[in-house]
Amino acid sequence: MPQGEKQVLTTTLHRYSRYRKYLLTIMQYFGEIFIIILFVFTSYASLQKGALKVQFQSPSVPLLHYNATVREFYNGDIAIPFYSVLQSDVSLVLYYAPWDFDSQLAVQDFEKIAKKYKGQIFCTSINCWVNSGSCKKTFPKLRSFPLILGYVGANRGVQYRGPSQFEYLDNFVQSLLTPLVRIETVAELNKLLIQSTAVITGFFNFDLAKPNGFYPFYTASLRYLEYDSRKTVVFAIITNPSAAQRLGINLVKPHQFDLRLHMWNETLIYPYNENSIDTSHLLQWIYYRSHSPMQFISPNGRKNQMIQHHLIEQQRPSLILFTSSARPSYQTMVVKEVAFSYHNCVSSPRITKLVQESEIHRDAMEFSRLEFARQCGISEKIKCLSNNISANSHQPSEDDVSNEENCEFSYEPVLPKLEGLGCRTNRTLNFFVIDSHQYPNLLTNLGFSSKRIHQSNNIVFVVDPKAESYYVMTLPLTRQNLQNFVINYTENRLRRFHRSRQEKQKTKKYCHAGRVCIEEISADDFAKIVLDPLHDAVVLFKKKGCVFCEIGVRFLLKLSQMFSSPTSSFLKRNHVRQIKFVTIDAEENVLPWQHTVDKFPTIIFYPAHRKHDSRIYPHNLELNEANLLNFTLSQLSLKNRIIWFTRFCQDTSCLQEAQRQIDAQVVVIDRNIRRSRNHLLWPENSDWMSVAKIQNYVKERHFFKELGYSVRKAVVGIPGENKPDEYRDGIVLLT
Repeated sequence: MPQGEKQVLTTTLHRYSRYRKYLLTIMQYFGEIFIIILFVFTSYASLQKGALKVQFQSPSVPLLHYNATVREFYNGDIAIPFYSVLQSDVSLVLYYAPWDFDSQLAVQDFEKIAKKYKGQIFCTSINCWVNSGSCKKTFPKLRSFPLILGYVGANRGVQYRGPSQFEYLDNFVQSLLTPLVRIETVAELNKLLIQSTAVITGFFNFDLAKPNGFYPFYTASLRYLEYDSRKTVVFAIITNPSAAQRLGINLVKPHQFDLRLHMWNETLIYPYNENSIDTSHLLQWIYYRSHSPMQFISPNGRKNQMIQHHLIEQQRPSLILFTSSARPSYQTMVVKEVAFSYHNCVSSPRITKLVQESEIHRDAMEFSRLEFARQCGISEKIKCLSNNISANSHQPSEDDVSNEENCEFSYEPVLPKLEGLGCRTNRTLNFFVIDSHQYPNLLTNLGFSSKRIHQSNNIVFVVDPKAESYYVMTLPLTRQNLQNFVINYTENRLRRFHRSRQEKQKTKKYCHAGRVCIEEISADDFAKIVLDPLHDAVVLFKKKGCVFCEIGVRFLLKLSQMFSSPTSSFLKRNHVRQIKFVTIDAEENVLPWQHTVDKFPTIIFYPAHRKHDSRIYPHNLELNEANLLNFTLSQLSLKNRIIWFTRFCQDTSCLQEAQRQIDAQVVVIDRNIRRSRNHLLWPENSDWMSVAKIQNYVKERHFFKELGYSVRKAVVGIPGENKPDEYRDGIVLLT
């Protein structure tokens, strides 16, 4: 390189390195300046006082109209309404959130309660979702809405835990107004026992200005409503000393008192020391000691395990009455009478008397209802108003018996097999009552449609979790029918209820000619379609949420397309019936025991003329198109198997295997013909049945000969190079 050029290059490189060093220095300074600015802004933000800026709630608006009976505090204020609560004898407070759907429904029924008890109780509603309101600050952990509390004077609030419908709220308000019931005779006590689960009685010395033990007893009657919103346990006060003596109550000292828990089969005396009552201990004693052969179940739907505990975990069968009434009715009393007799193991006179008085009270109640209906013009079919059962007699009179056919009422004696049956069997029933209108999903899951639920207000089920079955009473709910139903269940004479449900599909509309569809059947169609003796059937049992079931349906659809691809002339020419491919939702449709499955998906083949020889697709075998085709072909009759096999053959080796099987079958038929002809050589064996058998053998031989001829013709027609086999190594002729 010349010296001049070398000097120019050296100068250029030196200048480039100087510029590069200058740029790196500037970038370093810029990085430090940026870090300093970021630090300043961060420090400034951290030194700022006050909370972060958030978006405020939209202004609260009233949930009720302006002229509502309920005083509404939609701004979340709690001081003003509670001042009115303290000034009122009985108050009802609804805490709600305006966005909550249950709160919006509860407010409507809450207003109806306020209108009914206007002037008796103070009703108010408070929006407890406003952040700036005092209610939100006072109850910050309140996360469930709506919340209803009842206040009696200055006592602690009683939380209502039942449904927020009007009928249930009405019962709760009546319990707040009259938490104690006054009884003066033993007959009134028995009447309360009939209408409730248990009765706890208190006998106090009211000659004193402050009877010892009365106020804790009164407080317990209010607080127990939190456990028992339906008031199935009644708190009563005995005011008649003679009635107390008849019950065995004798007070020695003036400051003494007596508390007793009366139930259907026993009476317990509350143990107390030093003549004092601990309210919490008394509530626990009542809660754990009270029992009844029939219970009301009221699941609240918020992760409640009540149904799981009563019906599943106990592993005992249960008789359930689904009724539309929240109050004791004719139907609930019928179930209660049967439960009393069912558990009367020692023929107790006390239980027998309760059953008789319950029957009299039930008939009198039904008579009053029908009389009221007749007077209102609702029903005029009752003509025997004066010849009915007397409400004061325990036994039917001659006039009653003679008018049984004309009247709606008749005495139904306890069957000998029923009394004490619960102690003579290992399948002892529990008796429960559930409101069908409040919890219709329970009936829907058992297989009843909404239309059927509205048509029948009272439905009786027996659910047996151990046997995984349930039974329904189809006859009207009467004492005699219910007794027979319980006895028939105990003696295994009932047929299990088969739930049948099929989703509405538009299969017929879209499955026109040229389109292959699989029919989804219900339990009602199972016998007609699957168990048809003239057709082979392949059924896929599935359930909702099963991913592999959907994959199995696709393979079944492909298989259905393969077996339906031949024309109808092919089936008629070879005397082959079409194979039925169907699916069924085994979770929504309950089938007989012999057709139930325990795994999903499950594919079962039901052969024609021998449904008892059904076969299950092996669960350890991969579910794919080729395996499913091999399984279906292997379960067909020999004749149909060879016919379909030759239809699916696409190469020479496959057709040659089919020809070998056909020749082997012809050899078997020839052997049978010779055997039958030799049998006819003896005079005593010459009958028309043997001749007909030979004729059938000849027809079969002719058929297989023609089939073998067509197969050989197809083999000859195949060119030298094999055609592409769609099911290569997938179709095997199984014997």
